Amino acid sequence: MAPQTATANLIETIAKKILSSEYPESTLLPSENELAKDFKLSRTTVRSALQALSAKRMVTIIPKKGSFVNASETWNWLDHDILGWLSSIKVNHSDLSHLMAARLIFEPNTSALAALNATAKDLFLMEEACDEMQQGVEQGDRSLFNQGDIKFHRALLIASHNPFIIAIGDVLSKGLVLSFSHTMDKNLPESKPAVAEHVKLLEAIRLRQPDAAREQTRVIVLNAIRKNQEAEPNYISHIG
Repeated sequence: MAPQTATANLIETIAKKILSSEYPESTLLPSENELAKDFKLSRTTVRSALQALSAKRMVTIIPKKGSFVNASETWNWLDHDILGWLSSIKVNHSDLSHLMAARLIFEPNTSALAALNATAKDLFLMEEACDEMQQGVEQGDRSLFNQGDIKFHRALLIASHNPFIIAIGDVLSKGLVLSFSHTMDKNLPESKPAVAEHVKLLEAIRLRQPDAAREQTRVIVLNAIRKNQEAEPNYISHIG
């Protein structure tokens, strides 16, 4: 195993243990020697992995004491790696709730900008994405439905034609994929209303109706939140 690959694998392994609370917040990680022994790697590799996690603010390295797991509020949640790792483990309710609140803040206003700025090409890409979602439902193809859903939201970002929104959206894209994976209907035919909701949003954007686009996006995100949470979060009436 190449050193770089060994380091990357160890970073991911330790990060997932932190994200899943196997290594709880505010606790001391096993020592470098223990980690090296457990994973059959050199101390140099272990040290490099811990330094990378420190850069992501997941741990704090204190000389002569060890590495402590930081409170989740300090982690760099916009880091592509962290969001990617989250997608492959069981996400706790609190983290997912925070992510959905971020979507509720971010997406409705992005849609309003898209209604003001979308080009014919943007509209075509969103329509194409809706078609893929519809085909996924009709064919019972979850992968195709997901592909269309992600493509729609990516096209929506681009349609804002705001470089800052697009940049933020790129960072959040893995988070959106993560939230999709936790808010999908268990039976694909039950996703048919979701297709209609996206088509309605597309029409509001096509007709240059920013208020309608904002409200329809809020409906889409709220429905996703309600699929995942037993009780309605208290933030719903205050944001979005």
